[in-house]
Amino acid sequence: MITAFIAPFATLAGCVASAPIYENSVVSNDLDFIRHEDPGVFACIRYDGEVRAEMPDKRRDELFADGVFVYSAEYTDGTSVGIWVHPDAGSKRDARKLALQVAEPVGKLPTIMRSLLDHAVIHKGNETAFSEHLGRFFVLYSGNMAIRIRNHDLEETIFHESAHATLDHPWAKSTRWINAQRADGAFITRYAKRKPHSEDLAESALFAWTLLIHPGRLPEWVERKVRSTMPNRLDFFKEIFVESGPIFQHVGPAGSC
Repeated sequence: MITAFIAPFATLAGCVASAPIYENSVVSNDLDFIRHEDPGVFACIRYDGEVRAEMPDKRRDELFADGVFVYSAEYTDGTSVGIWVHPDAGSKRDARKLALQVAEPVGKLPTIMRSLLDHAVIHKGNETAFSEHLGRFFVLYSGNMAIRIRNHDLEETIFHESAHATLDHPWAKSTRWINAQRADGAFITRYAKRKPHSEDLAESALFAWTLLIHPGRLPEWVERKVRSTMPNRLDFFKEIFVESGPIFQHVGPAGSC
């Protein structure tokens, strides 16, 4: 049960709140939150053709693009997520390679998140990822993906952006979440502290997921800091990730690919 104690973000029970331990959850540390060998439910991808589609891009004003390579990633828990690759990414073969790089990490998300995720957008370029919670999608750039694969950060990036796309609405503005933030009175990263209303949920989610699902994976001092810094938020995520149902809700073979 999430504690409803109300306190300013800067203090907890009249004491100075503990300082964040990292700049952000994904690229400012060497923690391997999610590993390639972790269990998942990815089955296959299906090519659905080339279409005109909305392809939001922080570098362009144009929203739509023609000739978008569209894939459907199928999972053994009965979920399916679209992966849309901009034609600037190259050939159909290039597009499929990029789609696979996204489809597998999406398969490591808990079913509750993947069931809400509509699609992913991939562009050519080296911009950082972003997401849209109303449309339930996130956007990646191929050059940045390559860097994050080399640094073992792509799975974490996809988890973070998927948390925005699937959990921000309705939770980020909910009384339950806000009460948990205020009761904790501190933040696990400086990015979360700077943007408590837009980034804290996604930043906290990655630490909570790893501690709850892979206990012992994070260094002991990090686990202690997570438990002491965000105990109410940890309870919040326990309800979502663990107590709401199976983490991976297997239902049998995926649909035809």
